Amino acid sequence: MKTKFGMLCLAVLSLSAISACSPAAETAPKPEPEKQAPAEKPSLKVDAKPISPDEVEFEVTTNVPTPIQVMASVNLANQKPDDVWIGYSDKVTLTGPVTTFVLDTSKARQPLPNSSYEADVAFYPRWGAEGNEAAKGFPELSDTKVIELQGTGSTRSAAVRREELQKWVMLNVDMNTPWNEGEYVAKLGKHKKSKADLSHLHDAYYFPDADMTLIVNRLKGEVTIWRQGRQTR
Repeated sequence: MKTKFGMLCLAVLSLSAISACSPAAETAPKPEPEKQAPAEKPSLKVDAKPISPDEVEFEVTTNVPTPIQVMASVNLANQKPDDVWIGYSDKVTLTGPVTTFVLDTSKARQPLPNSSYEADVAFYPRWGAEGNEAAKGFPELSDTKVIELQGTGSTRSAAVRREELQKWVMLNVDMNTPWNEGEYVAKLGKHKKSKADLSHLHDAYYFPDADMTLIVNRLKGEVTIWRQGRQTR
């Protein structure tokens, strides 16, 4: 009896040892968590080229969810912060990862001269992502491409001088400002005088360098009004 019991115990112990050593009893390794691909860096890239003396074609590539609005600009290159700005800008809607559009600079306040320009596109989520929740978390983005624009054929220096002179007139000449022909010629350059349609008491003095006209009351000896361009009333 003891012999059978002993053999039974020996068999149980042997089975336990075999079970403990079997591969199935080993602890299975835990699978490593999948590595997530890093989020794509927000980007906005611009390519631009003139397609006429006044028109610039833009091609904008972005990974910001569209539609979004951007500010597209054609700015005279190398302008200083305190310079009178020369260029043209407009809001444009981007409708996909790649959007192509044309900016017509003939709509600028003044004709643009022959020169180098910066074709610039900027995204400001504060207003550019309006109505697009997916784009509101993106940062401000911008990109610039330097181009050569033929414009009107005028020179950069002439355009800069025109803008500076117009700014001076707007800041210093008001209705009823005293008229001193010599002082205005010294400041604005030579003028072309003609009769004004405002009344028989008025003359029109057009200053080409400033591209502005001063309508002058001869009787009172004062400026009645100023106009941009060549005007008679």
